[in-house]
Amino acid sequence: MAPGSSIWAAWSPNSEGDHYIKGQDFAVVSGTSMATPHVAGVAALIKQKHPHWSPAAITSAMMTTADVADGSGAPILAQQTNQLAPATPFDYGAGSINPSRAIDPGLVFNTYFRHYIQFLCAVPGVDDESVRRAVGVGCPTKRKDWCSDLNTASLTVSNLVGSRKVIRRVTNVGGHNETYQVTVREPLGVKVSVSPQVFTISANASMHLRIVLEATEATNAYTFGEMVLRGSRKHVVSVPIAVYASSSLGS
Repeated sequence: MAPGSSIWAAWSPNSEGDHYIKGQDFAVVSGTSMATPHVAGVAALIKQKHPHWSPAAITSAMMTTADVADGSGAPILAQQTNQLAPATPFDYGAGSINPSRAIDPGLVFNTYFRHYIQFLCAVPGVDDESVRRAVGVGCPTKRKDWCSDLNTASLTVSNLVGSRKVIRRVTNVGGHNETYQVTVREPLGVKVSVSPQVFTISANASMHLRIVLEATEATNAYTFGEMVLRGSRKHVVSVPIAVYASSSLGS
């Protein structure tokens, strides 16, 4: 969630977009159009500091260092029908962007062109020719089984039946060897195990995390959790988890 809320900005007096501010030269505006220049500016700062980072690494840095509480430390709230309620990752994404921490995230989840191709080819109903027309290359011979296999700084399983293994690859961009400990806040109705739970990773090295999600009950709704990697050099890497469990192993 970029800071696109209540931004004081120039406004065309000829705009028909909001009758409350029609005819005004300036307005307080919220939304994705107001968030975009903020998050692009933060991405530019990160790119200046780390010119060789990929777009995925920059995105990961902003996501894993985001805040999931407001300025007073209380949970972020979301507008629901006639009331405010605690927000979920479907409201705020990974959280409220924190530029100072995003410059030094510790670990990043890197993704490259071929990984996005594998992601597209795993989407149900998308065939090889559709992918070829869209991006100029077809699907690889060895396909990924699930969209959730894309190496992003979040984890979403839209239909968990029994159990699912997900692999994430982290890269140490912190400049020093660091030891990380993994903790998980499990989504309701889902058991989550991560291996290894403690690991030491060298500077610029990469390693895989094996994440197993097991439905302990059929929630038939999205529930949310979080995987947090805490480093010995004070880096904290947070990954939101969203799971729709439609069937448990025992059902």
